[in-house]
Amino acid sequence: MAPQPAPTNPLLEELDFFSHPRPFKNPNYKAQLRRNKNLKQILSETTRTSGTSTPLPTDPARLANVTSAPAAPADSANGMQATYQNIESAPSTKRGNKWCDVTGLPAKYTDPKTKLRYVNGEVYKAVRQLPAGGAEGYLAVRGANVIL
Repeated sequence: MAPQPAPTNPLLEELDFFSHPRPFKNPNYKAQLRRNKNLKQILSETTRTSGTSTPLPTDPARLANVTSAPAAPADSANGMQATYQNIESAPSTKRGNKWCDVTGLPAKYTDPKTKLRYVNGEVYKAVRQLPAGGAEGYLAVRGANVIL
């Protein structure tokens, strides 16, 4: 017994966007077959091809010079060479942002007495009304408290 065709609904046929022609699409389009490589593939490829691009010399005199000489750093400033295996970097020279200790917003001002950072005058009034140990608590949260 053959399967029965589903009854057609004129509203469904009208709303079906697969049946409408698409003149803006290129009929000869082919998707690119090249895909991005992940880090594991890049690392394995660099370790596999590193020996073929820079072979070791077979002359014993030159071999002694190569093995005894220290490796020259690629970057004279910090002595680190950027590779896929070495993703660590030097600390940033850009100064970090200063944040308000009370609200967490970017702070423009610092209280000279308590060294708390604040955003505006309203927060400054609240900082000045803190009890004796309140400022030390905020500084401890920031990690700027001084214990004598």
